[in-house]
Amino acid sequence: MFLSKSDFLMGIDCVKSLWLKKNRKDLIASADEATQRRFDIGNAVQEIARLRYPTGVMCPQDEDVIEDATKTKALSVENDVLFEATAFNQNGTFCRIDIMEKRGDVWDLTEIKSAAEVKDYYIDDLAFQKYVFQTAGYSIDRCKVLYINNKYVRQKELDIEQLFTLEDVTEQVNERLFNVPAEAENYLKIQAQEQEPQIFLKSSCQECPFYHYCGKDVPEYSIFDLLKSKEADVFYAEHNSLRVEDVPESYCSTPTQLIDREAYLTGQLHIEPAEIKAFLDTLEYPLYYLDFETAQLAIPLFEKSKPYAQIPFQYSLHIQREKDGPAEHKGYLHREKSDPRRKLAEQLIADCGKTGSIIAYNATFEKTRIKELANLFPDLSDDLLALNERMADQLIPFRRRALYSPKQKTSASIKYVLPAFSDLSYKDMEVHNGGEAMSRYQAFLENRLTAEEEKILFEGLDAYCGQDTYAMVVLMKVLYQYAGE
Repeated sequence: MFLSKSDFLMGIDCVKSLWLKKNRKDLIASADEATQRRFDIGNAVQEIARLRYPTGVMCPQDEDVIEDATKTKALSVENDVLFEATAFNQNGTFCRIDIMEKRGDVWDLTEIKSAAEVKDYYIDDLAFQKYVFQTAGYSIDRCKVLYINNKYVRQKELDIEQLFTLEDVTEQVNERLFNVPAEAENYLKIQAQEQEPQIFLKSSCQECPFYHYCGKDVPEYSIFDLLKSKEADVFYAEHNSLRVEDVPESYCSTPTQLIDREAYLTGQLHIEPAEIKAFLDTLEYPLYYLDFETAQLAIPLFEKSKPYAQIPFQYSLHIQREKDGPAEHKGYLHREKSDPRRKLAEQLIADCGKTGSIIAYNATFEKTRIKELANLFPDLSDDLLALNERMADQLIPFRRRALYSPKQKTSASIKYVLPAFSDLSYKDMEVHNGGEAMSRYQAFLENRLTAEEEKILFEGLDAYCGQDTYAMVVLMKVLYQYAGE
């Protein structure tokens, strides 16, 4: 049984997840849309990054890693730059390195990353790769990370040199390398053992692809929801219980936790009418309920945009002229593969009028996008910034627990608040959340959708973004109800 780089990193996080990956393949779920999107981003970044090395040669990547390693060895004789070079050792460890570059009699290893910084686990990653390649007979000198430079601003043409930052991490890798051989041997033994390792469940386990298996007995609303991560881990270690019913008041470190605990135990709403009324008194009709959808591209497509900048391509606007009055809907969705920002900004200014409160849910996001548009288009700046002066945040009364339902399960996200106070939900929609909207629209921009898929996407986006703002209309009525008005 082999041990790859990803296996090694998984073992560092949790040896049980490593064992399950190797021995319970039936538990491995297919990649969801968000995971697939991360793969797509990584692949796109790698393709662009390789253009920095015009003499590079791609090594074979077949299922037989032993054969791939043999072919890599042959290619290394006459080539100075190799892509996806494979090394294999008789103890079963193997890996592929993104870029392998010869300098005299030694080789440098470079990992390509789509992130905008060097993360700690990249050092673990490169330390394992250096161990494998050195054990396979290569003389390895420098270790580097090539990652996205999020300060780069694209002009007309993409500047591949400026798009990336190359950082030498050899010193950190060499420090980490000391423990790698023993760890690798330990993981090889663990993954080959017959018995499943027993691991104490922690809050961080919720991010694991096997949480559906290891956490199958976790209550729908548990200490992992109520308590902060470290608090929950300590409580579980001390009491061996995941039940909120077993958490004493003394374990709750914030007023919010006390409110959430009490609401769950009693099944009753928590209501502070005066606080709700104080929020409502700040509003001025007509009300404009606003929500943006954005694309976040690792490789900037548009002039004057940065990697991972939030590019607004859609907004929904419900307009309510008077309290309890009907809500008129307006919106904008950019249906072309071009920069959407100018047209969206102009239409937004026209649709929002000159007076009345603009309501957003978690308004910091909308205000930041508007400020970015104002900086990008100086001639529209005054009109755009005037919109921010009118902005009110509907999240505030729910986040502050002026109104809270145990159905929210501690979350103040609109995805939890809305079904707690109405019959509306996002469950059966074509587009279910903002991440999905972003992912699919980026696929559209990158020409990865058919005409029929584009049609379905646009219909789904119209429905999803429209629901976000209609949800705020519904929640405003709820706030008035519980304020006693």
